[in-house]
Amino acid sequence: MAFGTAGFSAMMAVDALEEHGLIPSDNEILVTGAVGGVGSIAVALLSTLGYNVAASTGRPAEHEYLRYLGSTTIIDRSELEGPASRPLETERWGGCIDNVGGSTIARVLSQLRRGSSIASVGLAAGSSFTANVMPFLLRGVNILGIDSVSLDIGKR
Repeated sequence: MAFGTAGFSAMMAVDALEEHGLIPSDNEILVTGAVGGVGSIAVALLSTLGYNVAASTGRPAEHEYLRYLGSTTIIDRSELEGPASRPLETERWGGCIDNVGGSTIARVLSQLRRGSSIASVGLAAGSSFTANVMPFLLRGVNILGIDSVSLDIGKR
């Protein structure tokens, strides 16, 4: 495995999103925790595949690195922390690879475009979150769990 576990998890997340209909013309794709191992490889993979990538980080010193990997937009993680202002915020993201979890995943759910998905890969900010069901019911969004540990050998 050339990329190791981080690369494998990142590619699984990209595959899962594409299996659920993600295509490069689907607006910006958000990657949270973008400076970490899975996040940085996800940014590079998505960019190489032709996606417009928004990278979220709390490390301003790494903005240039994220641009080098192919991110077109840098989002300060504070913009995505905390509860959503409304059950449905403005549709912003065509999809998301979330390495953070916690309140961030709940906030991003409220900003996903109709029919979009989040691939949940990590839990850097916590393993639990409180969310509203409205994005699921009114926009048909999905959370896709990425399990790189127990994946069947044929799929690997």
